[in-house]
Amino acid sequence: MKRSILFLLTIGLFLQIIYAIPPQLYVDLGDFSVFSGEKIQDCRIGYRTIGTPNADSSNVILYPTWFGGTSEHIWRLINIHNFLDSTRYYIIVADALGNGVSTSPSNSIAQPGQVFPEIRIIDMARSAHALLKHLNIDHLHAIVGGSMGSMQGFEFIAEYPDMVNKAILYVSSPRESAYDLLKRQADLEIIALGRKYGIPEAEYMKPIRISQAVNGKTPSYFALEMSHTDVPEYLESFNSYTPGIFPADNYFCHSQAIHYHDISWRDKNDLDKTAERITADVFIIINKQDHMVSPHPALEFAKKIHAKILVLNNNRGHLGISYEIDKVRKAMARFLKN
Repeated sequence: MKRSILFLLTIGLFLQIIYAIPPQLYVDLGDFSVFSGEKIQDCRIGYRTIGTPNADSSNVILYPTWFGGTSEHIWRLINIHNFLDSTRYYIIVADALGNGVSTSPSNSIAQPGQVFPEIRIIDMARSAHALLKHLNIDHLHAIVGGSMGSMQGFEFIAEYPDMVNKAILYVSSPRESAYDLLKRQADLEIIALGRKYGIPEAEYMKPIRISQAVNGKTPSYFALEMSHTDVPEYLESFNSYTPGIFPADNYFCHSQAIHYHDISWRDKNDLDKTAERITADVFIIINKQDHMVSPHPALEFAKKIHAKILVLNNNRGHLGISYEIDKVRKAMARFLKN
């Protein structure tokens, strides 16, 4: 009996070690210049690593975080769903500027809150590049990202075309569509009004959070899979506001960065010229029913760069990757191996 208990405890400890979350690490970049011409003072980038690098570091994958996401969130995605094979690849998960882990309005001592410099997606990509440089990595097998993470991916393969072999960019876009711009502007203006009139953060963030949840899926999802009688209880769930490390100032920071996202800025807004810069083999995955990030610009750009495309068509919208995760994971694995 004692041996059985000891055996079970040993197995439990072994599993805890195997599946333990990797430590949160940081790289100090000093004063980091951003697109606006300002500098983020005492800038540091958070990251976690998963897996083991090859002797020649030929298996390195960079995985930037999505909107409001952290390296811990991505680790959980990989750990729970085997989204990437950590026995084959060495995955560096980079926390984006403004996410509450890397230097952000919420944690900057020198430039807190609204004093924090305006940043763009290219600044996030450049800070990830600085992280790789610090780690003595000068080439990537791939960059993988979802949503805002793959917006960083689009910027990365345009900014550092000779550094990346492959890119998997899902539910994202090389630039904001008119629909995206209008929707994003509404969020920015709600926060601006809340700040201007001193409205409590929990109050002005509530309609934004409701809108975010509704746009994260599709009208048909709510019409067909939620009863109208369930709406009051659903809305009640938004009364509790616990933003953690991603309060309104960080939300505004990321939203503004996405609002100005357009990788053709380097070519006077000519996407055809920007497409000519890209040498990586690209796999673009979209959900046809994405109401959070319009899929149309990504599909149009995929033709310009001869990218492989996977089109999903489910009513989970922007969250449709999770709904068909086995299909997506297998397609990604095939692409990375080839």
